[in-house]
This record gives sequence, structure tokens and C-alpha cells, in this order.
Amino acid sequence: MNLTDIKDPQIMKHMKPKELEKLAEDIRAFLIESITKTGGHLSSNLGTVELIMALHTVFESPKDVMIYDVGHQAYTHKILTGRAAMFDTLRQTNGLSGYINYEESIHDQWESGHAGTALSALHGALLAKKLKGETGDGIAVIGDASITNGMAFEALNLIGSDPSLKGIIILNDNEMSISKSVGSISKALTKFRSMRLFMRWKRIWAKVLPRFMMGFLSRVKRGLRGFFQRQNIFEDLGYMYIGPIDGHDLKSLIYNLERIKKVKKSVVLHIITEKGKGHIEAENDKVGTYHGVSKPSNGIKKGISWSEMISEVMIKLQEVDQTFVVMPAMEVGTSFSKFAKLFPDRYIDVGIAEEHAATMSAMLAHQGIKVFLPLYATFAQRAFDQILNDISRSNHHVVFGVDRAGIVGEDGSTHQGLYDLSMFYLMPNMVITMPYDAKEAADLLYYGFFLQQHPFVMRYPRGTVLFDKEKDVIQYDHIKPTWTKLREGKEVVMISYGPSLDLMLRAADEMVIDACVVNARFIKPLDEAMLHEVLKIGKSVLVYEEAANTGSLYPQILSFMAKHHYKNTITSMSITDKIVDHGHYQDMLTILHMDLNAVKEKVGELIHET
Repeated sequence: MNLTDIKDPQIMKHMKPKELEKLAEDIRAFLIESITKTGGHLSSNLGTVELIMALHTVFESPKDVMIYDVGHQAYTHKILTGRAAMFDTLRQTNGLSGYINYEESIHDQWESGHAGTALSALHGALLAKKLKGETGDGIAVIGDASITNGMAFEALNLIGSDPSLKGIIILNDNEMSISKSVGSISKALTKFRSMRLFMRWKRIWAKVLPRFMMGFLSRVKRGLRGFFQRQNIFEDLGYMYIGPIDGHDLKSLIYNLERIKKVKKSVVLHIITEKGKGHIEAENDKVGTYHGVSKPSNGIKKGISWSEMISEVMIKLQEVDQTFVVMPAMEVGTSFSKFAKLFPDRYIDVGIAEEHAATMSAMLAHQGIKVFLPLYATFAQRAFDQILNDISRSNHHVVFGVDRAGIVGEDGSTHQGLYDLSMFYLMPNMVITMPYDAKEAADLLYYGFFLQQHPFVMRYPRGTVLFDKEKDVIQYDHIKPTWTKLREGKEVVMISYGPSLDLMLRAADEMVIDACVVNARFIKPLDEAMLHEVLKIGKSVLVYEEAANTGSLYPQILSFMAKHHYKNTITSMSITDKIVDHGHYQDMLTILHMDLNAVKEKVGELIHET
């Protein structure tokens, strides 16, 4: 079958078992070929081919709501719902999203790039169907790492405790986080408990026997199960538990899903899958290298990633003082694998639990331990309350590494690092910085750990930074919380921070103007002395930020100018009340009118107005 001919998943209901098996092979081969060209999430999608095929074979989307936690593992779902022809545009500007996307298909019914949300969404879907009197099932697919998130457990508790709802939860276990029950007795018991005859008997017993007797029999059942297999938290929360079963056995998946469809209570189907199945390197990858692959580069990649550079600085800092590092499930993404091997006693991976990581860091800091908490900018937002109350309010000395700050490109709207700045800026005691280059990053981290005692944020982008691990030596200057001038000038003032400063310098060079380019490396607190100095020139000011401008640097400068009665013309280039979609970084800058040409045009207008 040509995959591009598939327009609707209903086609699978008429396929024979051998045809389905062949389709699974075709999809897996298609994914490997396509993703290695465009980039995207490889391992997770190779591991869910049969599962998603089985779901669409047994259930009827969109009548039956299918929810995928995070959504980056749903490429097979996209193929089966008529989007195979678009895969050459995957994660490209104006192309197919790498995640579930409401605008792409009526079959995409839960859009989130953050882990642990699927079960809460499932609860909402089930209640909505109940309130509207609609038929159809609700199914949520969640991984063994995501289900450890606190939000997932809150939803598990509520769904399981409501007998009027029936939720179907597929626990996709790739044997990397949750211990599984194994053995023929375990499989036999779960199979027996899910038989229609047994369910009918149970309903009869519930009507005939006294409540205390049903409770006694339930305890006997749990005791027998505990003798033969490990304790099962799902049954204790009110679910029927089935599994574990082979998540790549299409026949078994379809059989069990058809049985589950007939059950009247909430069910957890525990499946065992292999991440990267069908791709040798991805199958053998146990740390996440093949979780996501990048589009092949046509040129020579200069430098290393900012994440890797920060990790190198943290390794070097251990020579100054031993630091405890808290890592929320992003060892590979934030490039801390080397650190973990060198200093296993100073490294802890807390899983997908940003809220827990923040509060735990607060107590470590309270006990006098130096803490470095690296988080993607988009995920830091999940711990807003914990950072505000447990760290900022109490002025605990936690150092945050805010990775992927700014426009992230291909990962799209759920991953843009545009809102963390506004979040941190409103918090008392918080110091916020962003380095221009590798040297400044080392200086700022040293400052954050050893020259101040407040909660400290250092933001850094997704891209690369010039740094040679073999030749460059990491050294620290004892800097002060001040801004610097990258260029003196009296024709216009250009203020920015981070690598965006290169755009300011390039614009000034190409326009051949006498521009004052200011590096606002300390976003909070403001360098008031520098502001007085540059504003007294009396020229126009451009503030350029890859951030949402509500709560960013620009409004703080406006407030400063109003307080001190400066009348300079000032304008901002930033993200104003809009959602930034996926696409190449440079394309996004152009779409947002923040690229080089837009900067030159804006500066030209400012100079003309002066």
C-alpha cells in the first residue's frame, strides 16, 4: 500500500492480519527514511507503530477521543489520518508539526508538548462526553516516564475514584522507568480478571453478597496477586489492570483492546515496547541520543551547543567548590551525561517533575548546598508556584540554567522559550542574566554561585556558541552586576542581550552608522548608571529581545525613563501577544519582523525621527 493513499483510519477495519503486519513494516520503514531527512523524534515513534495501528483498528476516531501524552510519538497517527504526503515538510516552516496539532486534523484532539498532561485531558474528555450525553470512549497513551509526573497521579486518582466514568489508559512502558510484573501466572491472572464471564460474576456477587464480604474477597484477591506478582498501584486506585503485554504484537494488542472496549470500568493496559524498534542504533540507545534527530546540516557546524558549553563550565566549577546538580529528566537534552559520569554523587535525575525539582532545590539551598537546576525555558514555567514561593519568596540561593531560551524553531509553539523571562521578572529577589558568548557564560555562572546569594537565572539559547573543548580554557573574571558597551556611538542606542547582540552589531555595520550597542547581560537588576549614561545622549533607543515583551526588559526601561523624565524616542522589537509556531529559526525571525532587514528598517526609522 502507498501510505499517501491512506486518507482515513477506517480503512484499517477492513484489512486482514497479514495486511496489517505488512502495513506496520511499511510505516516503520517510511518513518526511518523520512525522519533521517527532515529531523524529528525517531525512537519514540518507532516504538508506537503497532500500538497506534491497533487503536485505530479497534476504536473510531474522532468519536473515540485518542490522547497522546506530549504528542511527539504520534507520527503513525498522522500517517493513518491522511498526512503521509506531508512528511517531507515535517517540522519545517509552514509544514507538518512534529506534535499533535489542532489545526491539522479533526483526529488531533489533545495538543500539548509538555509531559504528564494526557490523563488530566482524558478526565476532561470523559466528563465532557458525560455532560453532553455523547457516546464513545476516551483513550490516553502515556509513557512510563511521563506517568511519574505529579499531575498524572492527580488525574489517576480522580478518574479511578469515579465509577461513572470509564477511561482507557495505555501505559507505554519501554522498560526504562517502571518495573513490570512478569511471568505466566501474572499474565494468566490478568487475562482471567478481564474475561466477560468473570466481570458478569463480579456484578452478581456485588448484588448478592454483603459489602463486608465483597471487601474481604477483594483483600483475598490482592493477597493472592501479591504472592504471585508485585503490588499493583493501578488496581489499588480503582482500575482494572491488564498486562504487561507485547506492545509490538498487533494481534495481541487488537485482541486486548477489543476486550477492554466491552469493559464498563476504567482500565490500564500495560504494554512493553522497544524505543527505536527497527533502527539498530536507536534500539541500542539507552540514554536518549536517538530520541530526537536533527536535520542533516549542509555546512560545517561551528562551535558546540550552548547546553554542552554550560555543562563544561559546571564540570570546571567543581574544582572551585563542589556543587550539587538537580536534573529533571533531561540528561541528554541539557548535555549533562559527562557530568553525571564524572560526579555521580553530585548528580540526581528527578524525572519529569519540575515542581518537585524546584522545591527540593530550595531545601538543598536552605541546608547550605549549592544547587544548579537546568531546565528548558518552556518547562521551567511548569514550576511557577514552587519557584515563586519556595525559592524566590524565601530568597534561597538556587542557580537556574534556563536552556532553550528564546525562539526554538522546529519544536514549535509549546516549546518556545519566550515566557520564562516575564515569569522570573515578577519574582522578588530574582537575578536574571543572559550571556553574549562562552566567556561571559562562565563569568556569569561564577558570579551566580560565588559572588551573590540570591536566586539566580542564566538563560541561554538552543543554538551553538564558539567554544573549542580541546583548546579553549575556561577562566572566570569577577564581574559586577553591570551592563557593558560592545560599541560606542552617538547616533542611536541599541540594547539587547545574549547572541541577539550579533544582529545589532551586524545591522550597525551594514548601515554604517555610529551606534551605541549595549549588552544588557543583567536583565534584572537594571544597570541604572549605564541607562543614565546612554539616555543622556538624547538619541533614540531600540530594545531587541527574543521574548514576550510583557514583563521583559523593555517595559522596565520604559518605567525607568518615566521615573527620571527622559523624553528619548524608544521602541521595542520583541514578541507581542502572539503564539510562535514551528519553523526554521531564521524563517521565524522573518515572520516576526525581527530579522536583520527588519532591524535595519527600524533603526533607520529611529534615526530619521531623531
